[in-house]
Amino acid sequence: MNLHPQHLWEAFQAARAQPTQPDEGPSGLDMARVLFLSLLFFLLALFILVVDLTPGKRVQLDVGDVSPVDIRAPRSIRYESEVLTRAAREKAAQAIPEVYDPPQPQIARQQINRLKAIIDFINTVRANPYASVEEKTREIQAITDLALPPDMARMIVTMPENRWALVANESLETLRLAMSREIRENELAVVRSNVPLLVDQTRLSEPEALLVTRIVQALLRANTFPNPQKTERQRQKAREAVEPVVVQYEAGEIVVRSGEVVTEAQVEALDKLGLRQKRITWSQIASWALLLLLFWITVLLYTYRHYPTFWKDVWEPVVFYVFISGGLLLAKALVPGQQVLAFTYPLGALAITVSTVQNRGLSWITIIYMALILGRLGDNSLLLTAHAGLGAFFMVLISDRAERLATFLWGAVALALVQIVVLLVFALGNGVLDVNNLLGQAVASIINSVLSASLALANFYLLGFLLGTTTILQLMDLARPNHPLLQQLVTKAPGTYYHSLIVSNLAEHAAAAIGADAFLTRVGTYYHDIGKIKRPHYFTENQHGGVNPHDRLDPRTSAQIIISHVVDGLELARQYHLPRRIRDFIAEHHGTTLVSYFYQKAVEAAGGDPSKVNEEDFRYPGPKPRSKETAILMLADAIEAIARAQQPTTREEIEEIVHSLIMRRLKEGQLDDAPITMRDLKKVAQVFVEMLVGVYHTRVSYPEQVRGLEGVRSND
Repeated sequence: MNLHPQHLWEAFQAARAQPTQPDEGPSGLDMARVLFLSLLFFLLALFILVVDLTPGKRVQLDVGDVSPVDIRAPRSIRYESEVLTRAAREKAAQAIPEVYDPPQPQIARQQINRLKAIIDFINTVRANPYASVEEKTREIQAITDLALPPDMARMIVTMPENRWALVANESLETLRLAMSREIRENELAVVRSNVPLLVDQTRLSEPEALLVTRIVQALLRANTFPNPQKTERQRQKAREAVEPVVVQYEAGEIVVRSGEVVTEAQVEALDKLGLRQKRITWSQIASWALLLLLFWITVLLYTYRHYPTFWKDVWEPVVFYVFISGGLLLAKALVPGQQVLAFTYPLGALAITVSTVQNRGLSWITIIYMALILGRLGDNSLLLTAHAGLGAFFMVLISDRAERLATFLWGAVALALVQIVVLLVFALGNGVLDVNNLLGQAVASIINSVLSASLALANFYLLGFLLGTTTILQLMDLARPNHPLLQQLVTKAPGTYYHSLIVSNLAEHAAAAIGADAFLTRVGTYYHDIGKIKRPHYFTENQHGGVNPHDRLDPRTSAQIIISHVVDGLELARQYHLPRRIRDFIAEHHGTTLVSYFYQKAVEAAGGDPSKVNEEDFRYPGPKPRSKETAILMLADAIEAIARAQQPTTREEIEEIVHSLIMRRLKEGQLDDAPITMRDLKKVAQVFVEMLVGVYHTRVSYPEQVRGLEGVRSND
């Protein structure tokens, strides 16, 4: 028989045809709780981010204020000054003169042609026999380009033809010579003053030389102009050539003297030293409020779509908001004004804690927004954002489902390495490698990794104790074979212990195949049948010598004893303080299924009339599985028991067992409350088949052992 998705889908559809209670989103009451808790968190977080929580030794000084006292550096500090670097680079840029394009020859040609046209006009005026000297003088004065005074205009009209020709030619030659040189707009006055030096004084009288000078000066124009693009490129190169200005203060050195007017560079130094209490402005409040609003909207959308139970339990959002608020308090203590200490912020510990106690999606959201907040607190430092965010991201990827302490170590190593790589990326990108600063930040990154791993471990112990959360460390402790309950199971119910080991192997591999928590599944399976410790011999795996105490009991009593192992298991779990998630495996591994073997015996004893038998007396109390992990255990537990009873010898027989059991549980609606998909069930079935084939492929099946599927769990 082949396991085909269509078969599972048909069973799934049949099960869903019955009325069920869907997993709805937040109700009206839940939404009121959402808004109330979110408003409280919003106001608390805004208060933490906006208000200076340690104003004791800080001063309120801005640029231009007069310092009332001497302010000394409380510690040694060395940093790159953005203010002084910007000033030095701007000074270097301004030292670069404007870059001019080469002289434009068309301007010279244009002016020479203009002079030729003027000379032609003057020649026409001089040759007019009908105009008087005064009329000719006025016409020449009307030439706007020249704007000659009356005496020069009259001289042009009255001078002999040969002298005028000499003046005209000299004017053209002098203008051509002057315009052949580079003339800038700001140098035009100087060039005009030098025109007399270009006039040939040997051939002209002094009045004629003055006339030539006046004509040429009037027609001179700038022939080269600034190129803004080239100028800016040159100035930008000058800026880039200036190395960052490094400022250093020793502990006790005066930063601002009493009575001194505070400069921008001194304000920067006070901020770096954490000595300045910044004034709260509406723009700052709006900035933080918008970031927190984005954070809350992201959390709300994610939880509504992917984590709907988040708002149903009041403690879920409360615990999450407490984590974030604590993280904000620590950020305000470590980041503002700290050059190196800010890089020790253990975002990895916060992210892993959220991932473990809440879920991984909320952990990613925490990393993104906390990294942005850290960068914002660190004077909008992109380096700090990338350093904290990428480090925490890698640590969560490696450590959030750790099954041994070594995984935390590898997560810490990954965090340190990633953060050091980020430091190198930014240091090399700046073009200047400040070895001392880089070394200090690298040491801070190593401290960060140690803090993150240590705090994560401490949080797991503390949260497991305070909140009853099932942490990895608790699971590691519960997985030890020398745990008192497992020791009792080994000595009092060895068959059940062996059965639990086999089922845990099946369930763990199936959980891993669909992305469920494999380690939790394995540990939960170890304890799912601990209730059998109280009456071990009433269960077939612990019976030896063919003695079955149920032969002396009526079906209802037998069924109640079988069912009681769930109640007894929960009692033992509370007695030994097992976490809630482990108790879920005990309560849900049978769901609300029927102890069918004894129910059928009771019906037979009632003459075959089911109406005379109370079915509820033969049904497990439940609840049905509510997680992928407990759903997998329900299937693995039943399939292992059936396979153990039937001893299948072929792959087809194993496939039939697996397929039939899964279809039956679907039709019974036992998987209705579990977030498990048909694709998940197909993968789970494939894992079960492959593993059982490895166990039973050499076994011999005896005909008398095969009695169908209903009676095999008679004493389970």
